[in-house]
Amino acid sequence: MVKYIYKARKILVLAGDCAEALAHYFEYQLGVIGLPIAAAVSAGRIAHLTRDVNKNDLVFAISFRRGLRQTVEGMQRATNHGAYCVAITDTYLSPLALGCKEVFLASIESPSYIASYTAPIALLNAILATCGEYRRAETLHVAEEIAEEQRAGSRWYGSSS
Repeated sequence: MVKYIYKARKILVLAGDCAEALAHYFEYQLGVIGLPIAAAVSAGRIAHLTRDVNKNDLVFAISFRRGLRQTVEGMQRATNHGAYCVAITDTYLSPLALGCKEVFLASIESPSYIASYTAPIALLNAILATCGEYRRAETLHVAEEIAEEQRAGSRWYGSSS
């Protein structure tokens, strides 16, 4: 799947509700290494960004339990346009699992009344680590730039301009 990530013309991450945090996290981290990624977390943005996807694009659809309508319909639209779709969900019975080429399962079950996003974050981190290793030299170059920015960058409090 990492090969698809690097060869994609663009990468979309579709999500909503609590899964928005996952989409933004994934977008931020893949953006750090220069990949063409956008998170779509509202029904309108999902509709607009999936309108022009094609076979050269990669779409991650993230939704759990029964599947959020905006995410499922966005995945269906992207699939109909030929995009390579990957589901991140918690059951093979999910409408995302039924419509995507690849499926990653990550449980959100918790003994509390709230869903736990620990497993989905761990899954995203595994994908990110694999991306870093796939093009290790490029990733290390970016890491060096980030380390320098951390040491002396002006965006940090107390740094000189």
